[in-house]
Amino acid sequence: MAATQKNDHSEDPKKERRRRTELLQFYGGGKEDTPYDINSKHFNHDMYIQKVIKESSLKQLLERESQLVLEIQSLDSDCQTLVYDHYDKFIAAADIVRKMKEGSVNMEAQITKLNENMKKITESSSSITSALQERRGDLSRLLGVHGTLKKLEFLFHLPHKIDECIADKNFTEGVRSYVETAEVLHRYRHMPSFNAIHDDCEAAIGRLNLALKEQLALKGGSARHLTECVDLLLQLGEPAEGLCDDFLSHARTKLEDDLANLTRLAEAAAGIEEVLPSAEGGEDGAAEGGKDVTQPQSDETVPEGASMDILEFVDVCHETFVGNLWLVISSYKEMFLRTPEEGGSGSSGMAVEKLRVFVAGLVEQYVAVVGVRVAAEPDTAHYAQLTTALDKFHRRLHAITQLLPNTNFGDVALELVIEAASSRCQSSLSALKMGLASSLGDVRHAMAAPRHPNQDGTESTQHQLNEHLTRLVAATAASIKDRMMALQAFTQPKHTFAVNAEFRHKFCRELVREGVVVAFFLHITDTLLQFCHKKDKDPVLLLLLSRMCLDLHTSTVHYLLSHCDEQLQLEDKTGLTPLHTITDGMRDAGQRLLNHYVHTQGASVSQMLRRSVELKDWLGCGEPRSVRRVMRTVLDEITTMETQVGALYEEGNRQDRSSDSSRRTYHSLSASRGGPGGRSTWASYTPSQLDNSLVANLNKLWSERIEIFAPVEFTRVSILTGIVKISLKTLMESVRLRTFSRFGLQQVQVDAHYLRTYLWKFVADEHVLNVLLDEVVTSASVRCCDPELMEQKVVEFICEQS
Repeated sequence: MAATQKNDHSEDPKKERRRRTELLQFYGGGKEDTPYDINSKHFNHDMYIQKVIKESSLKQLLERESQLVLEIQSLDSDCQTLVYDHYDKFIAAADIVRKMKEGSVNMEAQITKLNENMKKITESSSSITSALQERRGDLSRLLGVHGTLKKLEFLFHLPHKIDECIADKNFTEGVRSYVETAEVLHRYRHMPSFNAIHDDCEAAIGRLNLALKEQLALKGGSARHLTECVDLLLQLGEPAEGLCDDFLSHARTKLEDDLANLTRLAEAAAGIEEVLPSAEGGEDGAAEGGKDVTQPQSDETVPEGASMDILEFVDVCHETFVGNLWLVISSYKEMFLRTPEEGGSGSSGMAVEKLRVFVAGLVEQYVAVVGVRVAAEPDTAHYAQLTTALDKFHRRLHAITQLLPNTNFGDVALELVIEAASSRCQSSLSALKMGLASSLGDVRHAMAAPRHPNQDGTESTQHQLNEHLTRLVAATAASIKDRMMALQAFTQPKHTFAVNAEFRHKFCRELVREGVVVAFFLHITDTLLQFCHKKDKDPVLLLLLSRMCLDLHTSTVHYLLSHCDEQLQLEDKTGLTPLHTITDGMRDAGQRLLNHYVHTQGASVSQMLRRSVELKDWLGCGEPRSVRRVMRTVLDEITTMETQVGALYEEGNRQDRSSDSSRRTYHSLSASRGGPGGRSTWASYTPSQLDNSLVANLNKLWSERIEIFAPVEFTRVSILTGIVKISLKTLMESVRLRTFSRFGLQQVQVDAHYLRTYLWKFVADEHVLNVLLDEVVTSASVRCCDPELMEQKVVEFICEQS
């Protein structure tokens, strides 16, 4: 035993040292103490000073001194603060102890007094108990008798009280009184006295039942009042099936009155647009009747609800019809669809089906009324208010669906929302069409207006055409983007219907992209193509519209369609109109407009040339002294056309001019008829040597076929080449129908040389120009009685003088 105690004492110091070592290591105190550590209990100031003097320089000693001074001052300050804090806490503790002591003194006096009072109460209670001990049984019996007499008194006065409740229309109190006593009356009805009371109560309850049914028949009662009456009748034991039909019948009357009021408001809003035209149409009649039509009408002529916006209308619907319908459904479920354990009449499939049919019919009428009001809402291109109203409408009908399971009123509301969105998309498309027509009309009026010349006397054709083109394309793009931004109000995430997959598919894909954007692009194509069939068209307008189609094809359509897909978040393009379908249509329309412009301008120049050939006496004309005036006019017209075309289209590719083009003579017509640069020798033969018609036919065999009415490219030289080809072809055909003298042939030769000199810069291939002009001179020589051409030098001199 002693050995065991000795071992325990020897182990305790070891455990203590180990624990202290672990604590020192944990808190960082495991380092060995040295006499040089200023924070150690083994610190030796003499050894520390000697070490510092030995290892540090003078500057370091001074710095160390300053550091120590600052640390000493900081420690002094901390010590003072600590002393002050402890002193304050000591004073506060002393105050608390003093207050506790004072309070305990008063408390002791109160406790002493309380003990004395309790003793007195105990003595009084004991005396009363001992005094009443003998009569306690009698008092209990008397109290029981008194309670029974009160109940009997209540039963005796119950019929009269029920009649008073009927007179005061306090039906709830009457029913409550009867329900509380019905079991007692039924239990003791075999007793003669109770049987008479029972019969009187049954008669009074009959009158109460009749009064409640009369309240049900009142049309002015609210849905809450109706619910209270039905609930009271159920408590009186009325059959639930009959009350179910009565409840729905009377509720229908109230709800139909609400629908009638909403219908008047909707029709008033729909008829406000009809009031204004009728008022305008009635001015003449009012004037004939001698009335002053300038006087304002009275307020009675303004329909009620005409100034109510769509959002206010939906709020009124919620406060009246929807709120009452919600209350009717809730009350019906509470009264007729509760389980017997809950105090209801038992759930019935027939009752549920009656409620569904009842609600479905009313909701259908309600949706129709809201549809009339939505259709009457004017299209202001700002749909935030409309979509907010539709969202409230959809939310509340969806809430009714949740209240009444196995119904789809949310889908019915969604159909109306889709119908409203479709109507707004159609109106947006109509507005875009009207905007396009207005823009085209403005451009036509601007182009028809007198033009103001610049300071140098020339018209700013390029600036005006570019301005018109920019305005047209920019207005088209801006109108589409504005309508897109307005229609995005239907896809705001805050709206419940906007997150519906069916709505987004229908609205984004079918209504907006295909029904508005793509349909408007197709309308642009059809509208611009109609200018090809108008007789009073302006050729410059055709040129401008062709360039508009090219710009739409190149970039605008792609940008707007991509913007539409991005805004509507259309990632799956399956089933949508592809981009190339629209752009190809735009390019085809631009090509047809440009071809029509070329044909129109070519016909205009051709008419001048044809009339100049038809009206001149070629057999009786004199020797040519100048170029005919019509040729200069033709050159001016083509120069004007070149200015207009150059304002909208780029130069294009032009073939290099041949080296002998400027020296070309009619004594050596092109062998292209044989090839460029070669010489034909038909003019060196006399008529006796070779027939002219034979020469012409031989040259045609070797000439390259020129397509006069071929489609032109979207370049300046290609467009002007098409106009020149049509004009010269007309000149050639007109010449073939006339007969020329020698001087007439020479006049044609001079005119052709003049045209060759100045028209080469307008065409893409000078070879085509030379061939056509050679055809003109050749045709004139074939139709000449005495074919003899003028010397080339003379021809050049005459053209220079002209």
